[in-house]
Amino acid sequence: MATDKRQRQRERRQVAQQRAKVTESRGRFRSRGVRVALIAAVIVVAVVIVWWYSTRDGGSDDTSGDVAISDTTQGDGADVAPGAGGFPDLPPPPGPGGELTGEVTPCPDPTGPAFRVTSFESAPAQCLDPNLSYSAVFDTSLGQIRVALDQEANPEAVNAFAALAGYGYYDGTAIFYSDPSGGYIQGGSPHTNNADDPGPGFTVAASEPDEYRQGQLLWSGEGASTGQFLLLAFDEFLPSQPVSGLTSLGQISDGSLAVVLDALVLHVDNPDTAFGGRPSESVIVKSISIQSTDPSPEGSIDLSGCPPADGSGPQVLDFDGPQPTCLDASKQYTAVFDTTAGEMRIALDMANTPITANNFAVLARYHYYDNTLLFRTDPGIGIIQGGAPHTNSPSDPGPGYTIPDEGAGFTYEPGQIVMARTAAPNSASAQFFFAVNENTALLNSQGTYVVFGQMDAESLGVAEAILASHVDQPGNRLGGAPEPQVIVNSVTIEETG
Repeated sequence: MATDKRQRQRERRQVAQQRAKVTESRGRFRSRGVRVALIAAVIVVAVVIVWWYSTRDGGSDDTSGDVAISDTTQGDGADVAPGAGGFPDLPPPPGPGGELTGEVTPCPDPTGPAFRVTSFESAPAQCLDPNLSYSAVFDTSLGQIRVALDQEANPEAVNAFAALAGYGYYDGTAIFYSDPSGGYIQGGSPHTNNADDPGPGFTVAASEPDEYRQGQLLWSGEGASTGQFLLLAFDEFLPSQPVSGLTSLGQISDGSLAVVLDALVLHVDNPDTAFGGRPSESVIVKSISIQSTDPSPEGSIDLSGCPPADGSGPQVLDFDGPQPTCLDASKQYTAVFDTTAGEMRIALDMANTPITANNFAVLARYHYYDNTLLFRTDPGIGIIQGGAPHTNSPSDPGPGYTIPDEGAGFTYEPGQIVMARTAAPNSASAQFFFAVNENTALLNSQGTYVVFGQMDAESLGVAEAILASHVDQPGNRLGGAPEPQVIVNSVTIEETG
């Protein structure tokens, strides 16, 4: 298993290297394009003249000439014959959805549409609040891709994309095109699962980006490819087939780029065309959810009090200051992590670390940790790290405040939940790590990371399995991450006593 994962990492690097070579080659070819075209034209004329003379002189009976022409045609096709070499058939589309008519498409129900819609008579109403920030979360068969949407740059396009996602337009669709040399994957065709999809039935104004950069979500708002999207894996966008009306909707988080690279690793060249191909196994977009956050706590959401204990409050990622005391010191609290790798239950230590436990619980009740990644694993020191909703990486800006260290001289043992922090004192805020094996004792010499809870034995088994799925990531100074990636769907806080 570990060998396969290391192979996948090598393949990712090879994709990047291959793409760099093609980029360099394309640059040289562009400068010589006219000259090559002229040479090609001369060759074609010469072949026609030779054929005409050979036919006129009775050369049609000379099979050697026919074989030469046939060989040239085969060579122009591809190295792999159609249907061979593992080139995949496109999966069937997810099935027709419903249709909405009217001069303006109403906004989708935020709790989910009554039925899936794939055809619209008109563009949607304004559904996104300009005062909020939004993320698009692609739940794919390879893992989660989180994109921070940019309403300010392209409000109409972002709103239209979010409405389509809200109506389930993209649910069950395939990534039907991949191009390692161009550095992107393409999807978003619910009717056909290919580039010929008719789109949603409406168009919106599209503003082409001034520049293309790694991690962009591009979307086609008008033209033949309306409704389709592209996810860029590299800084330079080199499309090998036309895609019209592109605009940039936002930026993929650092932790999600690996999923795009995984899709490119699966790429198989199309034997019927010189343009790209598709993944060798079906990569399905199960759904795209739109999540909102409030960047201005002084707005309609009052953050001065405590969030509802039942989790019915809004999701909030940014705060003006530390959380109020919301937990009762006389009661017991359990943090329940619902993850794609299994459930983990952790008893919070209110007796010794009430400030830290309270801070974590309040953030959890604000859904701060929902749909985040356990973005780091390090078997060398036996830890799993998470709690970074903005970037899914250690560089996450956090909730906007820090909390004081509660004690020092900690020792670390399997099953603990511990606050992550910088080398500076009192710098913890929201990121955490799980101590999983005996190697965490290597951190005892520091002893400054606050231990604020303990998981049960069954939960430790889940954590051990996650750590065992670690894959080294070259260039990552912190080591690597689980593969497949592990998503924290939610963290709920149970109260007893």
